[in-house]
Amino acid sequence: MRLKTFVIPLLLVQLSALIASPVWAKNYLINVNGIVCEFCAFGVAKKLRKLDFIDPSQFEEGVKVDIENQQVFISIQEGQPLDQEAIFEAIKSGGYDPIKMTPMDEVARPLEESQ
Repeated sequence: MRLKTFVIPLLLVQLSALIASPVWAKNYLINVNGIVCEFCAFGVAKKLRKLDFIDPSQFEEGVKVDIENQQVFISIQEGQPLDQEAIFEAIKSGGYDPIKMTPMDEVARPLEESQ
C-alpha cells in the first residue's frame, strides 16, 4: 500500500511534466519560392542568421540554402521557442515566398537516402 502511495504521485508528476513541456524540433526545412541564385541564397541566409534563436553551431552558421531545390535548412538553439512568423518575415523581407516549414525529424531520412 505504501508503494502505491509513493509511486502514483511520482508518476503523475512525471506525466504532468511531459505534458507541460513543449517539444521543439531543432532543425527545420523551409520550402521557399524564388531562390534561384547564389545572391538570393546569400541574402536569405544573412537575414535568417540575424534571428536570435538561430543556432550558429549547425549547418553554415545556423542556415543552409539549397538553391537547386529552393529549400532553406535552419537550426534552432536548444530550449528556444520556434518563431515561424519571424522566420517567414525574414524570408519575405528579402522578396522571397516561404511556402511550408517542416521539422527535420519528418524529412531527414528521405533527404539522406536520396543523396
